[in-house]
Amino acid sequence: MSSDLKVRGGIPAITGEIDYTNAFHIFPETLKPFRSSILAYSSSFLSTLIGFPLDTVKTRMQTHKNFTSYWDCILKTYSKEGIKGFFRGIWAPIVSTSFSKSFSVSIFTAVKPECYSLFYETRFNKDTKELHPFLRNIPVCFVSGLIAGAGVSLFACPFEYTKIYAQLEKLVRNKSLKELPAHMQTSHQEVPRTSTLAIVKQILKHDGFIGLYSGYKYHLLRDAVSTGFYYSIYESMKWASNNVINADPTKSSPFSVLIAGGFSGVLSWVLIFPVDTTKSLVQKDAVTNILRRDQGLAPLPPKHRKLQKFEKRSYRGLAISITRSFLVNMVFFSAYEAAMVYLA
Repeated sequence: MSSDLKVRGGIPAITGEIDYTNAFHIFPETLKPFRSSILAYSSSFLSTLIGFPLDTVKTRMQTHKNFTSYWDCILKTYSKEGIKGFFRGIWAPIVSTSFSKSFSVSIFTAVKPECYSLFYETRFNKDTKELHPFLRNIPVCFVSGLIAGAGVSLFACPFEYTKIYAQLEKLVRNKSLKELPAHMQTSHQEVPRTSTLAIVKQILKHDGFIGLYSGYKYHLLRDAVSTGFYYSIYESMKWASNNVINADPTKSSPFSVLIAGGFSGVLSWVLIFPVDTTKSLVQKDAVTNILRRDQGLAPLPPKHRKLQKFEKRSYRGLAISITRSFLVNMVFFSAYEAAMVYLA
């Protein structure tokens, strides 16, 4: 895909060509067509594992007001649940996020040459050919990322919802216990079911298959728009950094990948965070009613959540999310770019 776009005059998608003089040949011929997807999955698996504890803190801060600070959330989670509390529900997202990232990269690199052709190589846009390649690349990246994010969201939403369920289950369960008569509270204090399969069964039991897509319209909006920003910012920052460091935007440096990877995650999250907060609150409402019905309590009336505005409340949990996003995307792009160059 990279070489195809290069021939057309655009900036290659994400990464350049293999360095065959220094590459390690580890892929058999049967797997070489899937090389990019396998490397994207592996890089995402590593970065998701590293960033998951921070994601747990972010979700709890977004959905619960009883934590006075990030440190308070960390201490209370550790004191009541131990280290395992930070990794509740990890298996669904560590598998799904890695697949999602792999799909996203594959869709983006496949769609980008077509978007470039549509934008700049039809008879309706001849005047745009005088634009600098840097400027021409931005709208192509954004639309390609928009398509990739929207496509991946259909697969990712059920997995992310089960993750949210696992992260919030104990907090929500303990809160609803207070409404039960005293003699019933002890019998409902069992350890929450934290396996992904048990959570899926619980969701299907109470809300059916459609329940797995709780908050989907906000998930779709978040993934589509943030992925558009994500790839646009990454490629633009890397191109500009390479131009400064190497005086050649096509020659990538490890430093430019680190910086561009970290900031693409941070800036795209800042821009879309209120949507993510709304999604988390909608999914928290769904988790709350499932657990209430499970405990014999009446479900709460629907809250009909509206999209959070750009105000302080909608950015609760942003700081920890920025830290996580910078770390996760720095690790992902560094690992992926290096693997794409040196693993053949």
